[in-house]
Amino acid sequence: MELKLKPGLSEPVVAEMTAVVNQEQCKVFEFIANRFHENYSRWMTDVVSIEPLDGIPVRKGSRVRQIRMENEEMITSTFEVLEFEKCEHFSFQGMDLPYKQVYRIQSTGPEQSLITFRFELLEVELLMRPFIKLLRSAIMEGVENTIDSLSALLEPTSP
Repeated sequence: MELKLKPGLSEPVVAEMTAVVNQEQCKVFEFIANRFHENYSRWMTDVVSIEPLDGIPVRKGSRVRQIRMENEEMITSTFEVLEFEKCEHFSFQGMDLPYKQVYRIQSTGPEQSLITFRFELLEVELLMRPFIKLLRSAIMEGVENTIDSLSALLEPTSP
């Protein structure tokens, strides 16, 4: 009997979470997308540095290099902005690592918005596939932390 493995592409591991913030939709987009180069490391606390490779502000097609601290190791990756729809959608995808981040903003009232953050690990290496449940759990925790940080940063402060 012969065992044949077909190690093709894995299914993506996806986590998504939403939060309501007391901030106007376009102001939320301004913070997340238009001022991405200033603010990204504020809600993604593992990001040590960020370098827009195609100028500021980022826009659809822009490439950005980031350095993250992961398990006491510096990880450098480059991503490309896929969506940049004013006040509504902002997303980017890794060019050298298989991930995608999506931010969607919807108005729920005059001074209130719903933020949806989605993280997709587009491919899981063959050797990591037995640990898919742990990966999924870690990704969900990261998405929760991200939406909590974003919400806290976007809430208006009292005078």
